Amino acid sequence: MIFVKIEQCLYSSRACLMKPIESFLSSTTFAANSISIADENSAEANSFKTKQLLSGSNFLKLLFGIKNILLIVLIYFILFTNSSNAKICLSFLPYGFNESYVHLPQSASFCVKQGKTKYEYKTDNYGGRLLYDDNTNNKIQVFGDSQVLGLDVDKIEEHYLNTLYKKINFIIYAAPNNGPYEVINFLNQNKKILHKKIIVTFNFSTDIYRILNYWNPENFVALKDYELDEILENSFKYRLIVFKNFLLNKNFTLSRYDNKKKQDLFLNTDQDKFYNNLTKYFNELNETATNVGIEIEFIVTHPYWVYSIDKKNNKLLLDKVLNDKVEKLICSSFQTTNKISKILISQVPETLELNDLTFDKRHLKSSKIYLKDIKEICKI
Repeated sequence: MIFVKIEQCLYSSRACLMKPIESFLSSTTFAANSISIADENSAEANSFKTKQLLSGSNFLKLLFGIKNILLIVLIYFILFTNSSNAKICLSFLPYGFNESYVHLPQSASFCVKQGKTKYEYKTDNYGGRLLYDDNTNNKIQVFGDSQVLGLDVDKIEEHYLNTLYKKINFIIYAAPNNGPYEVINFLNQNKKILHKKIIVTFNFSTDIYRILNYWNPENFVALKDYELDEILENSFKYRLIVFKNFLLNKNFTLSRYDNKKKQDLFLNTDQDKFYNNLTKYFNELNETATNVGIEIEFIVTHPYWVYSIDKKNNKLLLDKVLNDKVEKLICSSFQTTNKISKILISQVPETLELNDLTFDKRHLKSSKIYLKDIKEICKI
C-alpha cells in the first residue's frame, strides 16, 4: 500500500501533494495532479455538505462566512495580483505535454522570476533551452527533466555540465515531469534533428518512479503544448487554469522539505522492482540509440533525498546507508554499451547547506553537482 501512495504523490520536480487552501495561502507554486481516492471521497463529501448549506438561510451564512471571505480573497490574488509584472517576467515556468513528451514553449524568449531572481529562457523550434557562449560554435544536445534544465541557471557558465563540456553550447530538451520514456519518445519522433552524440540524463530523485507502469505525464502537467504560446502572451489565462483546477479540487504542492518522506518511500519499496524497471528502461534507451544511429553519454544525478535535514544547523547531512542502496541500484542497473559509451554519476559530499537546494527544495543547485565516471563510483 505504501507503493500505491507514491503513485498519487509524486510530482517531478516538486513532490508531495497538499490541500488546495493550505497551498495557496502559503504562496506556493501550482502543480496539476491527479486526486487520490481519499481526496476524491473527501471532495464528494464536501460537495454534499455545500449543497446542504446552500439551501434556505444557510446560504447567507455561507455567503458571508469566513470560508467564503477567504475564497474571495484567494480568487482576487490568483486572478488580479501582479498582472503588470507578469507581462515582464512570469512567476512560473511554462511547459506543456504533447501526448509524447513534455517541453517548454517553442521558438520563444521569456523570463521566469523566482523570489527576487530572474532567469532568462530562450528556446529553439522544439522547445530546447539554449544556453550559449558566443565565443564558440560547438553544440551538444542534452535531454532530461527539470534538474538538467537548470532552474537556478541563467548563464551557461552556471550549469553543472559546463565544468566537463567546456567551450560547448547546450541545447537542453528538458522540462519538469519529462520522464525517461518521454525522452525516448522525443528521440524516436525527432530523429532528423539529432546530433551524432547526445547527452541523456537521469534524475534519480524522481525518474526512478517515472519508469514505472503507472506513470503518465498527462496526470501531472497542467498545460497542453498548444496552450503554451497563449500563456506567454497572456499569463492571466494560466491563472484561470489554476483557478479551474482549484474548483475541481485538483491538488497543489507546497514547497517544503520532504526528504524524510521520500527516504521512507524508497526504503519501503521493493528494490528488485526498481532494478527490473531500471534495466528495462536502460535496454530500451540503448536499443533506441542503435535504431536512430546515435551515441549517448549517460549522466545520473543523485537524489536530493539522500540527505537528511538538520534545520538547527542549516545543514544537509548525507545518509550513508541510504546512499549505499541508491548507488547499488545505479551500479547494477547501468553498464556501458557500444551505443552508451560513457556513464557519469554525481558525487555526494557528506554535508551541504540547506540553501544548496533550489527554491522548490526538490533539486540540488547546479553549482553543487560534480560528475565522476561510473568506474570511480562503482569500483568497476
